[in-house]
Amino acid sequence: MEPTHRALPVGFRFRPTNCEISNYFLKKKALGQPMKARTIPEECHDIFSRHPRDLPGYPSEEHWYYFCRKRDNQVTSNSHNLWTPIGEETNVLDPKNNDALVGIKRRFTLIAQEEEESDNICLSDDEEALKYNWFMDEISLPQTVTNTDWVLCHIFGKKTKPETTDLSTIDSESE
Repeated sequence: MEPTHRALPVGFRFRPTNCEISNYFLKKKALGQPMKARTIPEECHDIFSRHPRDLPGYPSEEHWYYFCRKRDNQVTSNSHNLWTPIGEETNVLDPKNNDALVGIKRRFTLIAQEEEESDNICLSDDEEALKYNWFMDEISLPQTVTNTDWVLCHIFGKKTKPETTDLSTIDSESE
């Protein structure tokens, strides 16, 4: 199923906390309960094999949320990218409920392989300036809540500045 892009009214953004993701969206999805939220994350079962630039709303969107089924090994690759886990699992705690465990978060990063220079000959200045470090937070429910293979993935990019070389330092070094 191809995910769709759902627009919110002007001035609103969809940025639930990890606790809200666990307690509201993921728990209701796992238990088959209806959600009253205006924006409900889509299902996308091939999210670990997709580059963020292939998601609806790119490049205007910088955050995406998708339900998918957890697999034994989430790391997948194709000829251009590789999602790989980074760091340790962290607990998602509910501060309103005596820090009860409501979820488990795993972080992944996209390791993009450099494409051949011949593929990028005609990039405009705007396209070259769009550089991101991509991350995915996968949130699952603990076994104490329900035994399910549903997870919610939050994909986001952190903008990085293009590398520039200060020509004045190069000129002074050569003298």
